[in-house]
Amino acid sequence: MTLARRASLSLWGLAIWIGSLIPLSGPVAPGGDKLQHFAGYGGLALLAMWNCPRPLPVWLACTAMGVAVEFAQALTPYRSFDVADMLANGAGALLGVGLALLAARLRKG
Repeated sequence: MTLARRASLSLWGLAIWIGSLIPLSGPVAPGGDKLQHFAGYGGLALLAMWNCPRPLPVWLACTAMGVAVEFAQALTPYRSFDVADMLANGAGALLGVGLALLAARLRKG
């Protein structure tokens, strides 16, 4: 695993934590936050698979982070705990793992 790969994964994960814990700055379109969760954790899983191509551990780690973020949000006065967000996080991570597996299969021919 190269330094650039580790750094990209770390920065993406940090961006998710920061973006999830800062106060919201404006209105969100209906369902728009679920798309953000889905895409964010999909990207996280893709980067994680690039670093460690083990599907189940990657999916579990990304999903666990999504659950942890929701519990952390419950501790802030300006964010809230949402089970639907956790589901979007896990689903996005699953898609990211699946895309990484598909890309690896296509590369092999």
